[in-house]
Amino acid sequence: MLSFKNSRSSGRKLSLFLLVFCFITSIHPQQFSRLNGLEDGQGNTILLYSFGNDKDGRYSPVYKYFVDSGIETKIIDAYSQQIDTFNVNAKSVQDYEFFPNDINNFINVGLTLNIDVLGYAARNDTTTFTDWAFFFVDISNQHPNEVYISDFYKVYRSFDAGYTYPADSTIDFQFLSAADFDDQVFFGTDNNRLIKSEDKGITSSIVDTSDFETSMPGLAFYYDVNQFHIYRLNRSNGKFTLSVSNNKGEAFSWTKTYESDNQFFITIDSSQSGVVYLSEGKQIYKSINNGYNFYPYKTLPRRLVGLYNKPNSDILYAASKYQLYEIRPDTTIIIKSVPIPEIELAYYPLSIGNKWIYLETIADFNGIPYTYSYEFIVREVLKDTLLANGYKYFKIFDQTTMNNHNIFYERIDSINGLVYRYNDQITTGNDEYLIDDLLAEVGDTILSSRSIIPYSYIPNVYCLDQGIYNNFGLQRSKKSFRTEFLSSYSYGLIRSIGLDSVFYDWDFGYSRSILKGCILDGIIFGDTTLTDVEEEQNPIPTEYKLEQNYPNPFNPSTTIRYQLPKASNVRLKVFDVLGREVATLVNEYRNAGSYNVQFTINNLQLSSGIYFYQLKAGDFVETKKMMVVK
Repeated sequence: MLSFKNSRSSGRKLSLFLLVFCFITSIHPQQFSRLNGLEDGQGNTILLYSFGNDKDGRYSPVYKYFVDSGIETKIIDAYSQQIDTFNVNAKSVQDYEFFPNDINNFINVGLTLNIDVLGYAARNDTTTFTDWAFFFVDISNQHPNEVYISDFYKVYRSFDAGYTYPADSTIDFQFLSAADFDDQVFFGTDNNRLIKSEDKGITSSIVDTSDFETSMPGLAFYYDVNQFHIYRLNRSNGKFTLSVSNNKGEAFSWTKTYESDNQFFITIDSSQSGVVYLSEGKQIYKSINNGYNFYPYKTLPRRLVGLYNKPNSDILYAASKYQLYEIRPDTTIIIKSVPIPEIELAYYPLSIGNKWIYLETIADFNGIPYTYSYEFIVREVLKDTLLANGYKYFKIFDQTTMNNHNIFYERIDSINGLVYRYNDQITTGNDEYLIDDLLAEVGDTILSSRSIIPYSYIPNVYCLDQGIYNNFGLQRSKKSFRTEFLSSYSYGLIRSIGLDSVFYDWDFGYSRSILKGCILDGIIFGDTTLTDVEEEQNPIPTEYKLEQNYPNPFNPSTTIRYQLPKASNVRLKVFDVLGREVATLVNEYRNAGSYNVQFTINNLQLSSGIYFYQLKAGDFVETKKMMVVK
């Protein structure tokens, strides 16, 4: 049985309005989501997916894609339109299911929002029944004319393939799924506990006491062909889990077999018992013992948002945000791509005439007091040019106020969202090396090299964070990257601005470059003047100050900076959340000035979590938080 379980636990129309309104305020670029599939009578694969501008796919139209012919057809409309600040016009697809052995007819349910929130049930894309909310649909395997839809609190039954839903057929039951092996068996929830009914919701009993949240999309039941094993995706206590029953969902038969902080997806072979595939991030895992154990199977270039196993075969189909893949044991090919939105490529806006001005601070810790020097770096895109390897690059000129300069040739691969820098000394490949991945998401590791060792890939550059930051008075998305290689190197990319900061930390100093202003497509942001900063060299601080460690979170090292307006006895210590001392970083008399201390956890055996560092200097005491991430 093909089914998409996308749910919202809500008991009031206000909650439903907030659900829709919160989505409207978080539009994403158009992308694939919610991939599944079915087979026609000749064994041809038809992929089903949502494609639109919401991350979960509920407000995106649903399409059929015929793999053999490449024909794509929209089968369910969905949309979201912001009318004004307080009004939206939207239609969601919460769940849909095809009739058994029928590739043309299906039932779908969801919500519409204009003046009010209204639930709908439809045959194909024609509404047949409305009420105040619907989240689930299931179709009986044994009696295909019998359809079950649910508003999470009641089950509405149709006996004529979804054309009508008699009022006297309604059952009070918090419905989740009807079992493939017996349409008398319903699964549902009661106070966040899984329940099972063997008389279509009239009576029920608790079969799994673990917490069961149904507020996240993508949660589903899958039924093994052996009619005993059931696979249940769930979210519990903030973690995504896979639970498996080995006895038709009975009490004491459920085992949690996989858990992650990240949402993952599964698919089963509907004709082979025990075969389960699971995708988390870029990695696909396989199980041949009903999901009790998984082993690595394939790694793809991008994070996946859905997975489908062609029955009775080892062929998989997978979707990332912008590509569909066909995966066989020995090959992986892209069968469909959509253009990467310009808003994603805007993290690195290369265009002739664009200019960025950075203020660089270089700290030298070889002497006491420490010394600091300052200079401006002006980076400008001069022109584009075709180089010997056949690619067109932008010529970028970097010059400092000390008259040092560099010339770079860089290009953006708009198909894959990758940024390359040219170097004709490279003896392999296309005379270029990767410096950025504009589609990287938090946790992704990138084989790139922006600065530390030019032309060499460093395998532990990772995307540390992504969030909304205020830049030049505008709220913009920023991605932060970090690597550890002999020393630490961090930088940030801001959408529609580009490289905004670089921090390079070594044993006896650091270099920090901060974007002061820029000119992009003729528009000025921030301060683009080169103001003299000679008077700022080696300043004597006017106050005690303890700064936030950088980077934060960190692993294995971070830098703590503090300043003293006068000579003082200084103690800088680190404590855990229980107040126990972890390390003493400074305990001595120091002259007035600014200081940096590196804190490294390599030999301390610290676990991930919150720690505190405290500065005591004379009568001054200040404490700040920092986070270790392993």
